[in-house]
Amino acid sequence: MTEDMSSQFNTSNLETSTVSLLDILSTASPPALECLSCHPKAYFIIFGIIFSVIICVGVIGNVFIIFVIICDKKLMNSSVNQFLLNLAFADLGNLIFCSPDTILVLVDRGWLLPDFACHVLRFLQEYFLYASVLLQMAIGVERFLAICSPMRMQRFSTKTTVCVLVGVWCVAALFASPYFLYQGIVFHHFYFCFWKGISLSTRVYFKYCELIVLYAIPLVLLTSLYTVMCRVLWGKSTTIANHNQQEAILKLRRSVVKMLIISILLYFLCYTPIQVLFVMEKMLAVNVHLPQWLRLLLNVLSVMSSSTNPIVYIICCRHFRLRLHDAVAGVSSLCCYLLPTISHSEYECVEETMTTKLSRSPYVSFRINRRQASRNNLSTLL
Repeated sequence: MTEDMSSQFNTSNLETSTVSLLDILSTASPPALECLSCHPKAYFIIFGIIFSVIICVGVIGNVFIIFVIICDKKLMNSSVNQFLLNLAFADLGNLIFCSPDTILVLVDRGWLLPDFACHVLRFLQEYFLYASVLLQMAIGVERFLAICSPMRMQRFSTKTTVCVLVGVWCVAALFASPYFLYQGIVFHHFYFCFWKGISLSTRVYFKYCELIVLYAIPLVLLTSLYTVMCRVLWGKSTTIANHNQQEAILKLRRSVVKMLIISILLYFLCYTPIQVLFVMEKMLAVNVHLPQWLRLLLNVLSVMSSSTNPIVYIICCRHFRLRLHDAVAGVSSLCCYLLPTISHSEYECVEETMTTKLSRSPYVSFRINRRQASRNNLSTLL
């Protein structure tokens, strides 16, 4: 810390100004709840385990989704899959850059990282969060055009998809830029990474804009779009499915829309409680007295939104389930060779190896496997 900063933000100045610890806690971004000085040591253990499980599951899941989509050229040809790929990157970034803040909250000793990390971490947290919201809106619009437009089979072209993705990441950077410009180190018993050089009223107005642009508008827009899509896909009209091939396409689109609806519902369920808390405290001027463990739980819920999408994809999409099965089988085979005494006997490993070699022989009639054929047919599932 610099001397100027410590002299400018001491305890007395902070207590006599309009900024209080309550303001710090209630106006902080969902994944960036500031240091709490009153929770017992049990919170450290309980929430540390919960945060660790959520972050590990989310990181592994999003890396898996990224790997599956990138490694399948047919999946990459679909615009919706490219949006899902970028959404996985956004969720992965959100989880990774929320981890330092999570550790600092649980350690309960204020901001322990270098000063420049305050600007960078806050910016990246909001950047990936905003990108995630905007990408979900882009996916909703793309699905709406593909399903409900007069040209039934219309999709985003590659050029359009690239332009939309570039626009999403640029707009997300624009929305997150105030966090890079106006986040700094303040002192209140501990050092905090918090708003600096900006008035309280300006901060509150900025949070109003965030609430409207990045919560209320996506909620209304996506609800409207998916409502219309459901009426088209599950309605009595037969304009989409009048042939066997189109019936298969209709079934496929229904499954994709179900998956996206579940993903969006989970996102808004995870972020609604903390948004409601902000509206009650700042817009309605209601004093909400919540125990600190409950505020931590709301932040756990908001971080969880970045971990749920891979789980939804694997549950709802057969293609991802098959890839997960292949990955688990590969890990099991690796363990079989590395740890034969624990997982399998040496005899079983040899027998599996011989069976595999035999099945690959051109003279064996059963070497074509049904799962492989099914996987090829489902390579363009999304």
